[in-house]
Amino acid sequence: MSKHTPLRQRDRRLSPAVPSAAASWASARVSRRSYFGDDVWHLDIETAGRRADRKRLTWTVAAGDGSRLTDPQHALLLNTAKQFLWSMATDPPRGRKRSSPSSLQTRGQTLIAIMKWMIEAAHTSFASLDAAAVDRLQLWLKARRVPHTGRPITPSAIVSYLLVLKDLYRQRAKLDAAPRHDPLPMETTFEAAGITPATKGWIPFIPEPIAIDLLTKALDWVTLHAEPILAAYETWRTTSDASKAAGNGRRAASGHALGALALEGLRGPRGDVIEGAYQARRLATYLADACFIIIAGFVGMRVSEIMSMQVGAIELQPIGATGVAQATIVARMFKTVDDPRGRLERWLAPEPVVRAVEILERLSLRMRQSSGRRELFLVKSTRHGEIVPVTGQQIGLRVRQFAAYVHVPHHQGKPWPFSPHQFRKTFARFIAQRDRSQLLALSDHLKHASIAMTAKGYVGNDFDLNELIDHEGQKETALALDRFLASDQLAGRMGERITSVNAAFRGRAGEQVRRDYITFVLAETDLSVHACDYGWCVFQAETARCGGTARPSDAGRSPSTCLSCTNFIVDERHGSYWQDRRQRNEALLDNAGPLTRAVLGESIGECNRVLALIGETRNDSHDLKI
Repeated sequence: MSKHTPLRQRDRRLSPAVPSAAASWASARVSRRSYFGDDVWHLDIETAGRRADRKRLTWTVAAGDGSRLTDPQHALLLNTAKQFLWSMATDPPRGRKRSSPSSLQTRGQTLIAIMKWMIEAAHTSFASLDAAAVDRLQLWLKARRVPHTGRPITPSAIVSYLLVLKDLYRQRAKLDAAPRHDPLPMETTFEAAGITPATKGWIPFIPEPIAIDLLTKALDWVTLHAEPILAAYETWRTTSDASKAAGNGRRAASGHALGALALEGLRGPRGDVIEGAYQARRLATYLADACFIIIAGFVGMRVSEIMSMQVGAIELQPIGATGVAQATIVARMFKTVDDPRGRLERWLAPEPVVRAVEILERLSLRMRQSSGRRELFLVKSTRHGEIVPVTGQQIGLRVRQFAAYVHVPHHQGKPWPFSPHQFRKTFARFIAQRDRSQLLALSDHLKHASIAMTAKGYVGNDFDLNELIDHEGQKETALALDRFLASDQLAGRMGERITSVNAAFRGRAGEQVRRDYITFVLAETDLSVHACDYGWCVFQAETARCGGTARPSDAGRSPSTCLSCTNFIVDERHGSYWQDRRQRNEALLDNAGPLTRAVLGESIGECNRVLALIGETRNDSHDLKI
């Protein structure tokens, strides 16, 4: 029997305790290759820098009693877990987005750990989890240790387990055997996990002296030391390849390459002559690491975005009619994007970053030619010998090795534990601390959904942000109002009302009228505009369908809720979200039942109406070449 066979073809082999209603969800597709009922899910995850084992979910794992989760005695438990993930992907709780393939993989791993504990504790169904069982589960979680380090798992990790348990209860009406009682009736998942300001485990900023030292040394490698390293690496490779092509053996080819290096007398960053293959390769690897550090530190891109860069990633964009061009990096953004392939985006690239990309293109040339791949960060797999993209975990280790090689100072007597995402947060902090007026531009550059995310999650609170956020909030509101008043293509109930009466504000003739009106609104009212990835909320508590009192409620808002609210506006910048939402729902139609098809049809209709009102332009980002 194939591991990819849908459960509806295998039900007769399962325990009689499994409800026959399972067939409808189990035969729905979880990906292009797998169904929800399969025992191995090959998920459509194409996030750059992600390891292969984090792109699939295997349910055939061993439980503590020697059985496997897929054995018949665990059928009810396993099917409820799969059915729960199906419900989160197709019909999540109110105010929550549908789970992406990445979220399904992460939540699935969490569920597997919980189920293994349940089997050891003799629980055969999630319905048997009472308050005492939840207490025992929390004690078990707090006693768990991280593999290889032996340290307790973080409170944030415990939150992820408790949130899955809470969501099982929230989705109970859609499941065959969900928890019957609220697992945390008197506290939040954060409170239950012991989350405090001291234990929240946020990714830290790199201390300024350490960050400046590392970035300065990486910059020296990219600007001063790159050419000798590149020349040595290319001399070794070309000479060795030419010798082998002439019929010489590996030893003879190596000797010819050594002779060519000796004739050139190239010197590395420490002043020593580059005279062997190992030294040339090691310096080339460190040079690629320096390029990553420059891109991450000077642009603030996520590691997945940097890992997705391909040859030709630098583009020159003209700045108005000045004749001057601004360099940008073209890469794929995966965060908050429904398409597993990501969405092409552009980031401003200063000169050192342009140089870093040029170096990466030269370093990766031979591997790209051998493999036919186009990525700039490639490595030869030690297990299979094939050329594969570098993962985010690998680049984190390499950054730490580079820092040790160039003698970056220690922090409080220990090497700083660099990780890729720290560079993004440190970049944001540098900008905000030196020019507080740039928070809005910084939020846009980092591709954040709102200025609050930039301010709270990235800039930090070393200085008083309240006044800054108030000022930038007004600035964001002013810019949003200017867009609304000048547009003739808006969706949402508020958007349609505005376009019906804003003719006097449009065009060049309406610029001063808009400016005066916006000045009046900001001075005389407490109007605020709040952004999300699918629209704008011109917030008014008395008409807010989400139930927010001072601002939109994150728990209560959702695309459908907002579309029915008189505060909601959509403009052309949100077009890609509604196109992605429509495409995702259309993909689910083929395997949906009548009731689900009706729900999907309603959602698709909402998307079509929004896109028609904002003047839809088809999302052709996947056809762009980089």
